[in-house]
Amino acid sequence: MGKRVLFISAPIGAGHIRAAQAVSQILREKHSCQTELCNVFDFFPRVIGQTILSIYLKILDVFPGLYGAAYSWGNQSRIALAGREIISRFLGGRMLQYIYRYQPEIIVCTHATPAGLVAWLKRKGLITIPTAAVVTDFVVHRLWVYSELEYYFVAHEAMAQYLQKNGISADAITVTGIPISTSFNQMACKEELMAKFELLPELKTVMIMGGGAGALPIAKIVNVCNQITAPLQIIAVAGKNQPLYRELMALSSTMKHPVKIYGFVDNVHELMSVADLLISKPGGMSSAEALAKGVPLLVFRPIPGQEEANTQFLLDCHAAIRADSLADLTTILQRLLFVDNEELSNLHNQASIMGRPKAAEEIAETINEYVFLHKNLN
Repeated sequence: MGKRVLFISAPIGAGHIRAAQAVSQILREKHSCQTELCNVFDFFPRVIGQTILSIYLKILDVFPGLYGAAYSWGNQSRIALAGREIISRFLGGRMLQYIYRYQPEIIVCTHATPAGLVAWLKRKGLITIPTAAVVTDFVVHRLWVYSELEYYFVAHEAMAQYLQKNGISADAITVTGIPISTSFNQMACKEELMAKFELLPELKTVMIMGGGAGALPIAKIVNVCNQITAPLQIIAVAGKNQPLYRELMALSSTMKHPVKIYGFVDNVHELMSVADLLISKPGGMSSAEALAKGVPLLVFRPIPGQEEANTQFLLDCHAAIRADSLADLTTILQRLLFVDNEELSNLHNQASIMGRPKAAEEIAETINEYVFLHKNLN
């Protein structure tokens, strides 16, 4: 049958899926595994899944404080744990059919919801398949914590300590960093990339990226950059947000600073390689990618919840700086890029120190060794 690995993720932000893809690719290419990636929303009736996702995105856009309150409540409330049980009962049967059909030798969850579903199936004695949880933020929410899961892969030591305090064995936890594509581990020649993107090597380069959905107010941030008096150049990535892309293209003709506008791209690793500073949302994956490239983050107005927690981690590591308003952003950009180059240099150095570009390889190696090699030896 071969070595079969089932990845279960969720489309709530692209990071969870990208983490699964990164580990899956290495398992296939280096360890000759068969892998399959599925979406936990596939186990919902289609209309319900689409409705939940639409509500989630609308809350993030219009009522981010409500999301933060729900995140905090879910981390503390016993009622939230009871709700988890109800959801597991509702979706567990659908997931079980999928697992029986694929017959994996290990299940890897890159989102807390499928991790909870698999843990419920194991607790009910319906499956005994080894399961790994890959946490894709710099904080562990309580809804990730299940004693039924055999492996945990986390970004840093404090997360491991949190899991241990909540009943997870130290032997089950490996600190690897957040898994990202191997493209972020490739050496890049900045001069060649500057020429490729038609950028001027004498100018500081500010990259602005708000995730695949373009969740950041990128047009407003580009306008702020345009008001900076000292010379700079801008890379703005709109992702799949077509209205934003068109707005940025129209705006570019009025800019006094050179600006490059992109929609959805698959070479973020190259763009980050030429950036002196990244203005972005502090998603776990995008932050891990920036750290791997040694690019300091200027985090703009993080949403309460895991974005807030990710931001605090980055600030504590001195690999990022935070702006909560456009006025803050103007002041910080002027200071970092043209007044205090030492501060920017220090941020670069700390980002490079914190980067874990080989996290996906470490996770794949551990899965291959402990699941497949040990199985063959026993």
